Amino acid sequence: MEKQYLETLLAQIREKRAKEYVRQEIAGHIADQKACYIADGMSNDQAEEKAVADMGDPVETGIALDQIHRPKPAWGMLAMIAVLCAAGVLLQFAVYRYGPDAQAGRYLFESQLQYAVFGYFLLCGIYLADYTKLAKYSRHLCTGILILLSLTAFCDLPISFDRLLSLNILFYLYLPLYGAVLYSYRNCKGKKLWYLFLYTILPVYLASQLAYASVRINLAVILFIMLGTAVHKGWFPQPAAKIKYILFTCVAAAFLLYTLFLNNYQHIRIQAWLNPAAFSAEEGYLQGVIRSLLHNSRLIGQNTSKLSAYDSLPNYATDYILSYMIATFGILAAAVLILFVVLLGAWLLRLSIRQKNQLGMAMGLGCSLAFVVQSAEYILVNLALLPASSLYFPLISFGGSNMLQTCVLLGILLSIYRYENVAPEPAPYTAI
Repeated sequence: MEKQYLETLLAQIREKRAKEYVRQEIAGHIADQKACYIADGMSNDQAEEKAVADMGDPVETGIALDQIHRPKPAWGMLAMIAVLCAAGVLLQFAVYRYGPDAQAGRYLFESQLQYAVFGYFLLCGIYLADYTKLAKYSRHLCTGILILLSLTAFCDLPISFDRLLSLNILFYLYLPLYGAVLYSYRNCKGKKLWYLFLYTILPVYLASQLAYASVRINLAVILFIMLGTAVHKGWFPQPAAKIKYILFTCVAAAFLLYTLFLNNYQHIRIQAWLNPAAFSAEEGYLQGVIRSLLHNSRLIGQNTSKLSAYDSLPNYATDYILSYMIATFGILAAAVLILFVVLLGAWLLRLSIRQKNQLGMAMGLGCSLAFVVQSAEYILVNLALLPASSLYFPLISFGGSNMLQTCVLLGILLSIYRYENVAPEPAPYTAI
């Protein structure tokens, strides 16, 4: 009777991944109820019949469970991401249409369009896939990334500008994988936590050797927010975990301070940001240009200064697309774009933090923080509130490989949202 009941109930559930979980859950309830009836003096057959009857009609129960354990659509987030991709393409079209170099502008526009379309379809494909399959191989993938970065850092391999950009992407793709690794070390004690130390501190050290200053800072901040969240949630209940977290943070800070103050040009950039007039002929020139463009910008339309965004802003299609937008189309257009980015970032961060599935929370936090931190940094630099740096505005500014990196991270995050209610919390994978 129980077997027939379960078969009828499970036939109503469309999501294959949820069926085994539902089977175990319902069978457990029937077994508990059956044991209670046997204890009350019923025979085994009577107890089973009564326990099954208590579960209700199998078709109705199955339909109700199917509504609970099914993938959730993310149409709102997909639509907002599509709008931002379209905004990036339109900005590159404006550069092509009104810029002084039509040939370069055409290349930027066509490349941005191709990468935006391909990246969006890639995002949708990852969104439909099961993120837990990626999590199973997270330690192997993290180890492979660290080995590749180590070989690049210590084997005197020639690094071109394009290759350096690709390495920057690897650091960001490392983040959701690190979240899965972090999850796999839940409740680990003693020496095993030192393996987690290596997964945390090695990418920060390698970034200090290979990546831009902005990537180093972003990576360290995100990794230690993720680790701090795990410590705060009690994944490592022993008091020593907090001490090790403090140690990890201090070591990462030492790496960052060492690399930031090692190069003289970084000193000059910080000083030029604080006092652009004193460095007007050097690094402070760019800060002065941005502030002048912003000061003379109008609510709608081109700015009133004598400066042209095309002539005065270097890399206006990549590093300073937001400053270009303010100077060319007005404050209102840029404000609307910033509002969309802020709303999407807040939505993604909220989605990660409020995940019921702890594996999804850990991986999603890495994805959402990468988007939020990169976006906030880009906006602040373009508003002259941070020193000038080489940056990427997720989904907006030109950058093919960066666009694909962002789409991969957002696809993983939306996959986490999609499968939140399909199956229960998976057991942590066995740590080393």
